[in-house]
Amino acid sequence: MATRPRVKWAVAVAIVAATTLTVTPATAARAPAARLVTLTVPAPNGEIPSKWLSYPGPPRADVLLPAGYDPHRRYPLLVLLNALANNYESYAVDGIVPMIEAAHLNAIVVMPEGGSGWYADWRNDGKPGAPKWETYELDTVLPTVLARYPIRRQRRYHAIAGFSMGGLGAAYLGGRLPGYFGSVASLSGFVDTQYFAAISNPVMGLLGGATPKQDGLNPVYGPPSGFYADGHNPTRLAANLRHTRVFESSGTGVPSSAGVANALAGDPNATVADLYGSALELLIINEMSQDYHRALVNAGVHVTYQRHAGGHDLPDFYNEFTAYLDWGPFKPAVNHARSWVNKTVARRGQLWDVRYRFARPPTSVVQFRRSGSTLSISAAGSRVALTTAGGCTLRTTTPATVHLTARGCRAA
Repeated sequence: MATRPRVKWAVAVAIVAATTLTVTPATAARAPAARLVTLTVPAPNGEIPSKWLSYPGPPRADVLLPAGYDPHRRYPLLVLLNALANNYESYAVDGIVPMIEAAHLNAIVVMPEGGSGWYADWRNDGKPGAPKWETYELDTVLPTVLARYPIRRQRRYHAIAGFSMGGLGAAYLGGRLPGYFGSVASLSGFVDTQYFAAISNPVMGLLGGATPKQDGLNPVYGPPSGFYADGHNPTRLAANLRHTRVFESSGTGVPSSAGVANALAGDPNATVADLYGSALELLIINEMSQDYHRALVNAGVHVTYQRHAGGHDLPDFYNEFTAYLDWGPFKPAVNHARSWVNKTVARRGQLWDVRYRFARPPTSVVQFRRSGSTLSISAAGSRVALTTAGGCTLRTTTPATVHLTARGCRAA
């Protein structure tokens, strides 16, 4: 994130059986009726080594429980992902949590640990392994939350959002689980990662993220123009959100009144951070966001895009978050889709009512396309196992065409 000296954010959780629970002390800035609790849950199988955490022990997550929380009733869920060089408690530290309380969302808000991991399972210069941030968020964090808290079942009541790197995470992970999240929000997000890599690889290192080697490889995605980078770029994957409500916002880099007032407050560190944030928003975030917006529109996605004065800094993030809350994360969304497209490089996942698992990691971006009862799968370099909500299981080579009916499924 651009304003590293001033902005802290993050994301973390773990398996219910190993979870411990502590209550964060109330502060004067927080409404006493709501409760902020901290979950500590270890990442299984060494997915998140301790060197990626800014504190000792397993990853954590802050969870904001609404005023009058009743464990016997169900609530909407908002997952807030942290920005670069931040952690799970950043939304509380930087004043976003009181904004949520004041909005009376009456929702459970989960803020898990995301470190500086770009919400991806890293390629590590061609040697896949830890850290595995996307696996952690989808296969550990989300199941843990659903097991511990009473969440409403309808898709419209599941939202994922974030600032900066968190906006990238929301856009990408929302597309990994399209049948679950009804809305996605990217607030000044890094939503065209290959544009970012093409013009600002040195900046990535400066911000504390992954720095490419001299051979052009990026530790997160491998070759910047390779299939794994394609398969993690929200702009390339815009069609994955075809039936999802999307809120997008970005600044022009021209200082807003809030940014100017912050600079005039007299803190030289704040002034430097605001100038740095304005440059980052102007040269990178603004351009990426416009690319992303065009891709969403071309894919037929229901998107609201608010472009405004401002930079990559807290005063402007407050304004963006207020606009997001006004937009409404839990408004009606498609609950079931019979026709959809999804591109992925993940080895396993769930697309609406179809689960998939490849025998080996894909060697290219794989496209799933469903039209009514017909599901087509492009070449993956591997066999795939499919399981439908109706309980039908099928294993087939790829590429493949599969017919799904109420009575079962069969390969063409």
